[in-house]
Amino acid sequence: MSEPIRTNKPTTRLGRSERRAQIMDAALRVFADRDASDVAFEEIADAAGVSRALVYNYFGDRAGLLEAVYRHHSALLGHVVADALHGVRGPRHSLECVVRAHLDFARRSPNSYRYASGEAVFTHVPELDQERVTALAKMFGDGPSAVLVARGSLSSLQSMVLQWVASGAHDLDGAASAITNFLWKGLSALTEFHPPVGACWWPDLEAARLP
Repeated sequence: MSEPIRTNKPTTRLGRSERRAQIMDAALRVFADRDASDVAFEEIADAAGVSRALVYNYFGDRAGLLEAVYRHHSALLGHVVADALHGVRGPRHSLECVVRAHLDFARRSPNSYRYASGEAVFTHVPELDQERVTALAKMFGDGPSAVLVARGSLSSLQSMVLQWVASGAHDLDGAASAITNFLWKGLSALTEFHPPVGACWWPDLEAARLP
């Protein structure tokens, strides 16, 4: 009687960074067009082809995974905003370019914008909201007033963009003009507000990462 033929399939062991990226890619696919509250760790693990325990090993808990998803989408929006600022002619024009970048990004990727704006995340990870406001407040000086202005500006911008998307995302030019005028009227009245030409108006989350 002959021995059965054995086939030894080579197994691939991924490095830690590659494995984390694999799980992250799966998480982005699962979270796409889904509310964060509706997604279970088991779905992420199944999509990545790994165990639930391994997802916990790389991201700690649900908050850690949501933070990673938020930072991913926020970085995408940050790159779009930075690209929009090439060749700006002054602070108001900088603001207008940023507003248009937000509108265009939200129209093309509404769910990505929801995660970048924190709408789908901050309920679960509220400290991230404070982190980005603190980072943006540096544009408005020091102290509690700067934080208030940063909070109001960012919340107003994102709320108006999300409302525009929800209402059908029509007339980007009209929306950009309305939002820019609304924000600039208040900001230009602040005597301590002197943003540099090309100011990004979007928090540098890596520089502001909390310990």
